[in-house]
Amino acid sequence: MLGFLLRRLATSMILITMIFVVIFFALRATAGDPARIQAGIYARDDVIEAYRRDFGTDKTPVEQFWRFLSGIPQGDFGTSFRYQAPILELISERLPRSLLLGGVSLLIIILLSALIGVLAAAWRGSWLDRAVLAMVVFGQSAPVFWIGLMLVLVFAVQLQLFPAVGFSSWRSLVLPIVTIVVVELPWQLRIVRSEMVETLVQDFIQTAHAYGIRRTRIYYLYSLRNAAIPWLSVIGVQAGYLLGGIIVVEVVFNYPGLGKLFIDAVAS
Repeated sequence: MLGFLLRRLATSMILITMIFVVIFFALRATAGDPARIQAGIYARDDVIEAYRRDFGTDKTPVEQFWRFLSGIPQGDFGTSFRYQAPILELISERLPRSLLLGGVSLLIIILLSALIGVLAAAWRGSWLDRAVLAMVVFGQSAPVFWIGLMLVLVFAVQLQLFPAVGFSSWRSLVLPIVTIVVVELPWQLRIVRSEMVETLVQDFIQTAHAYGIRRTRIYYLYSLRNAAIPWLSVIGVQAGYLLGGIIVVEVVFNYPGLGKLFIDAVAS
């Protein structure tokens, strides 16, 4: 077991190092001269050289790379050319906002999928079950950015109930959270419903009904507990995929989170 963990750790370190090498040298091969971009195309040569000394780009690429690697253990990831601020500081400022957006969205998704998914399975074939299936199809088909733009058009532009962009108060979180929930909730609903349908026909559930135990207790205590094993596995995987959805949502709503910072960094 220890040998396996050590091999995985060594493989991960090699992979991370290769990623650092490729990204570092690829950016310097394609992104142009940051000093000239910062100073402007009409700046004097001495001004550009001063920027290069400040940025550290007057050194050779190998020296720059070694300086970058040696700073990582100390928490120094360098300084952003665009924002003229330490990168770790920029990430620390934006990360809590993204965690707030993603955490609240994931909590709502879990609660709604448990509540609605159990009811849809218990009343299989009813109007609620058909509505859930329609929601699953819609949520898995509609693009994230389209849902976000439609919500902005209706609730921000037409009804003027919530801010369209930015982050000023809790009201700024409503439309981004609704967008994430609409897109990600159907995946959880499908899992909960299908697992609950299989669980509700088991013998121990029929026995619980025969003993006269309340339906609410049977559904949300006995049945859901048994159906939650594969569901929790999916939640763990989806928590990672949720970051991709957050990036798109942050761009649509101009939300100052980590995803928006990533996109701005790529664009610059």
